[in-house]
Amino acid sequence: MTEPIKNIQDRLEDLKKELGRDSESKKSEDHQEKSDLGRAYELIATPIVCGGIGIGIDYLAGTGPFFFITLAFLGVLAGFWAIYKSSQNIATPLDSKRLQDDQKQAKQSANFEENGTN
Repeated sequence: MTEPIKNIQDRLEDLKKELGRDSESKKSEDHQEKSDLGRAYELIATPIVCGGIGIGIDYLAGTGPFFFITLAFLGVLAGFWAIYKSSQNIATPLDSKRLQDDQKQAKQSANFEENGTN
């Protein structure tokens, strides 16, 4: 009698693991889509906001479109920089350090395997 119960419990655990993996992959895809959409909005909104600030400074200072052009250009650069950081998975200095540590570990493990086989 305990054998069929154990079999059912094992099957239920396997099913939970399968469903858990599917939901986790779906969550990561949804998160990636939200992140991509946020980056697109950031790329569009940053130059607009910076340009608006530049227009305000130009109006108050009585200058030509100097601040507008400069800040709008800097906004475009900032938007592309954010996309570059996102594509490299480097959001913070800690992420950058973690990436460097992973690369260092990979090199060390490759050297260990090479030295171990010789």
